[in-house]
Amino acid sequence: MLFVDRVVNLIEEGVDVAVRIAHLKDSSMVTIPVGRTRRVVCASESYLRHHGVPQVPNDVRKHMCVRHIGLVPRSEWQFRTGNRQVFVPINSVVTCNEITSAVNACVDGLGLGMFLSYMVAQHRKQGQLRYVLEKFETEPTPVQVIYPQTKLLSNKVRLFVNECVSKLRSLKFD
Repeated sequence: MLFVDRVVNLIEEGVDVAVRIAHLKDSSMVTIPVGRTRRVVCASESYLRHHGVPQVPNDVRKHMCVRHIGLVPRSEWQFRTGNRQVFVPINSVVTCNEITSAVNACVDGLGLGMFLSYMVAQHRKQGQLRYVLEKFETEPTPVQVIYPQTKLLSNKVRLFVNECVSKLRSLKFD
């Protein structure tokens, strides 16, 4: 198993199966949709009490932000207003390449964070984080199991794909 926060070339890196959270363009892969996940902005209640709750996307300019570079490589966040995509520059007070540290920084009250909903679902459920700006979220991102198109798929890989698809489809990504 290989756990990475980057797109891998399955064939070049010898990977049989992957889970991709993205809109895929590569038609040489077999794709099996298993769900969708939201891109959410969240913060701790203590942060929101001290700094206010953003009401519109441009409000994030006035806030301290925690940036996970695996999800947000540039210092701006994407939102949807009506049918338009808007990009709002953010003030990163913490920039992380590791998701747990970024989420913990938000839980600890260091700022707003933008994450995929499954990354923070448990913290939201426990009341440690609250979603904000939900009506400005971009369209949910597809979650897919993918593997290279081939005429000969080993039984082990086929069984793994079937189990993976079954388990992932039973999850809630929010």
